[in-house]
Amino acid sequence: MSAINKQKSNTIHVGLLTSGGDAPGMNAAIRAVVLAAAANNINVTGFHHGYNGLIGNECSLLSLDDVQGIIRLGGTILKSARCKAMTEKSGIDKAVDTLKQNKIDALIVIGGDGSFCGLQAIQKHWQGLTIGIPGTIDNDIDGTDYTIGFSTAVNTAIDAIDKIRDTANAFDRVFIVELMGA
Repeated sequence: MSAINKQKSNTIHVGLLTSGGDAPGMNAAIRAVVLAAAANNINVTGFHHGYNGLIGNECSLLSLDDVQGIIRLGGTILKSARCKAMTEKSGIDKAVDTLKQNKIDALIVIGGDGSFCGLQAIQKHWQGLTIGIPGTIDNDIDGTDYTIGFSTAVNTAIDAIDKIRDTANAFDRVFIVELMGA
């Protein structure tokens, strides 16, 4: 019997996943969720590889040991992916079935606009609580001033552009820089 099935039936059980492109700070958000949950006797199950892991029931119970020291790591310990199946009813139905099978009371998704669209689709077919944490370097979540990862992406771009400008000046050249997000 898995650790997920051994939990007390009266304990609140939260599912957590990161979806779409990774953004700096996702691991810090994962850690914050697990720490807050542990302080309130709430179990957290992490679904790996975004919605693909939710659909395929690829998950593990997250403990304080799992999140110790992850703040300094880039990316996301839960891994991330885009998931075409979440645009189809059959994919959404499989995701909802996994939530029910694992007795998840609330689903937290850390991601951007596409991730939140998937969360809204689940919400229409599932009675649990849904929570979105904006995590995208694009800063494209309506009603949100800043998202996890946006400030780091902007500051990293500024630092790189400053260095490139020095080289351009040294050779009297013009460089064109293209940024993703921001």
